Amino acid sequence: MIDDRLSVIDDIFLRTHRGFGLPVVLQAVWRCAEHVDRVDFAAIHANLAYGRLGRRVVTPKIPGARRRWIGSSDTLPLAYESGPIPESDVLGWADAQGDIELDPEHGPGWRMSVAPVDSGGTVVSLVCSHALADAAGLIAAAGEAFEGSAPRQHPIRHRSDPTDAVSLLARVTESSARAIAGLIFRRESRRELADYLRSSGRPESHEAHISTAVFEMEAALTNSEFISLVAQIAAELGEPMPVSVNVPFRSETPGANGIGMATIAVSVDDSPSDIKNACKTAFAAPAGAPSGFPAEIVQLLPDSLAAGLTSSPGTARVLCSNIGALPETIASVGGHPASALVTRALHPGAELLRTTTALSSYISTLNGQSTLALVTTDIRYAAILTARASTVLARRGLPARSWAQRTSVKAMSEHDIYSKIEQLVATEHKLRSQNEAGEIDPTEEKAQLASIEHALDQCWDLLRQRRARHDAGKNPEGAEANSVEQVEHYLQ
Repeated sequence: MIDDRLSVIDDIFLRTHRGFGLPVVLQAVWRCAEHVDRVDFAAIHANLAYGRLGRRVVTPKIPGARRRWIGSSDTLPLAYESGPIPESDVLGWADAQGDIELDPEHGPGWRMSVAPVDSGGTVVSLVCSHALADAAGLIAAAGEAFEGSAPRQHPIRHRSDPTDAVSLLARVTESSARAIAGLIFRRESRRELADYLRSSGRPESHEAHISTAVFEMEAALTNSEFISLVAQIAAELGEPMPVSVNVPFRSETPGANGIGMATIAVSVDDSPSDIKNACKTAFAAPAGAPSGFPAEIVQLLPDSLAAGLTSSPGTARVLCSNIGALPETIASVGGHPASALVTRALHPGAELLRTTTALSSYISTLNGQSTLALVTTDIRYAAILTARASTVLARRGLPARSWAQRTSVKAMSEHDIYSKIEQLVATEHKLRSQNEAGEIDPTEEKAQLASIEHALDQCWDLLRQRRARHDAGKNPEGAEANSVEQVEHYLQ
């Protein structure tokens, strides 16, 4: 039975849409070798609207009552590209679909997009707010919609707002009283709280600049092998070792997000066995409220205070999320087999917001083939993410096919390009000022300035292309951003 109230984790993801933290959406991207007609998606889109994703959040007027879900069939229209997109831009297109403002409170909280590919085949994107569902929930919603039958009706546990407020207050009061007693009589509880408060200090953060990479691998990795691989990629990018890694795991917590979070330290020299043991230990003491205090206490607090209490614990430089084996129900779209499927989280509107996590990684398996998705928020890694990851995969003897790396400059209007240039120049000036004031390591400044220069070169190259097309009587909107490597080759 599904609870109609948001859990603590659901609330954390909802607050990111309210301006407290980095917004998070989940995305599944299917690639089909065959062309799929638009009509095949009509029933799927309708099923999604009346399935697990067809709901939104309501904030009760009763103080102390938790936010709750209500059904909502409001949707964004099925977005179907009028013409084929280039094979080289499939990842860029997928990234653009994830860079969308979704609203889990007022709706819609999800969107489906489809595009034919010029090399043949079809690419499909399904995106939802992380407040609406976790990866398992998104996959389940897609599976039910793809079956082609009427959406299943899931039993929902309802309770009135006054009843929920009284119940929550009673649970929090009872658990808090026991926790306070523990602080008085148990030294271990006082030590645990002190450690928690130290870890809750403001962690080092950076401005977010999103870049992505995706690899298809003819191999299935264990969770420990996956974490080991990502740690080596992080080291190849330049992350100091050992690196802190957040590892999500399935939990029995009710709500849209049935996940917990554990943090481990990983070095490139750690074996899969070492990592497995570290995970086992961390899973026994996951991130959460300390000293027996109830996690639900944050649901009685204002958003700003709750966000401050839940932002730091569990924060790490790297995230390793193993989605696992995907069900057969999503192995085909409209009766057309999927040749590849990637699941990941993205951050819409994240540019210049601050975050502590530099590299997020996601792996899933379908029909014996794994797909590895990498998302970096660190501008220093934007131009090198795919190349460095490819190096590590080759070194480990893991044959992989890379989707074209997203460049840091997408197809934009001329106004957008100039705005991007102004943004990059402002960031460049800020870095130089920080260096002069001794607020940033010179090596880090040099790496970030190099990435900014690459992005500026791409912007000026895109402007040159637009003007050349205009002078030739062609549509300037047909200009596409070249990769960093292509631009640098032209400039030599």
